[in-house]
Amino acid sequence: MKVAGIIVEYNPFHLGHKYHIKKTREITNADYIVAIMTGNFMQRGTPAICDKWNRTKMALKGGVDLLIELPLCYSIRSAEYFAQASMRLLNALGIVDNVVFGSEYGKIDSLQEIAKLLITENSYYKKRLNHYLNKGMVFPAARKYALIDQIKLKGNDDFWAENNIFQILNGSNNILGIEYLKAKYKFNLDLNLKTIKRIGQDYHSKKINDKYVSATSIRKYINKNELTKIKDKVPNYTYQILDELVQKRQIPLNINNLGIMLLAKIRRYTISDLTNIGDINENLAHRIKKAAKSAGNYKQLVNKLNTRSFTKTRFQRILMNIIFDLQKDILKKHDKHGPSYLRILGISKKGKNLLTHINNKTQLPVVINPSEYINDLTFKNENLLQNSLSYDILGTDIYNLLYNNSEYRKAHKDFTKEIIKLD
Repeated sequence: MKVAGIIVEYNPFHLGHKYHIKKTREITNADYIVAIMTGNFMQRGTPAICDKWNRTKMALKGGVDLLIELPLCYSIRSAEYFAQASMRLLNALGIVDNVVFGSEYGKIDSLQEIAKLLITENSYYKKRLNHYLNKGMVFPAARKYALIDQIKLKGNDDFWAENNIFQILNGSNNILGIEYLKAKYKFNLDLNLKTIKRIGQDYHSKKINDKYVSATSIRKYINKNELTKIKDKVPNYTYQILDELVQKRQIPLNINNLGIMLLAKIRRYTISDLTNIGDINENLAHRIKKAAKSAGNYKQLVNKLNTRSFTKTRFQRILMNIIFDLQKDILKKHDKHGPSYLRILGISKKGKNLLTHINNKTQLPVVINPSEYINDLTFKNENLLQNSLSYDILGTDIYNLLYNNSEYRKAHKDFTKEIIKLD
């Protein structure tokens, strides 16, 4: 039995994702595909275009055999923590042989070399990184230039001239791939990584004049209520699910509802409260408090926080940390000891065969019904499984408050929603 793992968001599932699954089967000869997927909030600190169960339906119809949710306390974090948790979950299954990711570069060797350099950070690299950060560069740019300096110091100029490190580090999928490789080396994971070249438009592209368009462009037209414009850019089953959600007024979401919740919370918090939140220091806490005094909605809040030293995405993630009250000490515990469970979101008819193998191999609890592990939300509990599940359930509760149709704003859906099964 050969099982390949992939790490996904499917926001929403499109033709590029279908291609990724097809190529994964081809290059690994996999009998099964297992996916680790973010829940209702994305790694870039934004709510998903549609909920995790509908995205699970898309994935199963697209060829995934088993969907496992990446817990919220990792899914809205930086690429490093996102990748580490995803890779550790795939390894914990005990049945995955290969992990296949898409990258702009499309070759594994150079990505491996960069990962090894980053995993063995030395004093020179850290010195150069701080040098560029102190010049006002955002972290991704500072890391890029510090790494180039380290490579020059090692005398590998010819190799890297051929493989163009600058271009590699400009690719968002390359960066994620490097983090997957770092996680493999850091935790000595028994997983073989492979990459396929990403096809179609760039992740950030908003153009729609290609067969393989980005999820960014698809979301743009969904949010503009112009769903028909992306009909031939996604599989038919994705379009049908999205169309049904539009009719129910479950998409597009009302992002201003999130802004109101954030503003209310920030205005109530003290500077001390904010500095306890993940990724916030005292200077940033003052900046956030000031911005919240004059901002009237989510977009204004993000724009007022804008600074050369931070990317917009990083601010979005920080705001997610605030909305969920993800404190530094809590995150530290989960990073050290987690992930604590395997939460099943969906399974194909063929994929049911995997559950027995997983139960025999894994040391983590396999969660199908959260109510078997937790009766209500608990955020002060030392039990990391119950604590992490509480954030996942709260994630759905807050996500539901973003619906324009108040009929769908009820809480604790995770306790009643059954896993998605594809017969």
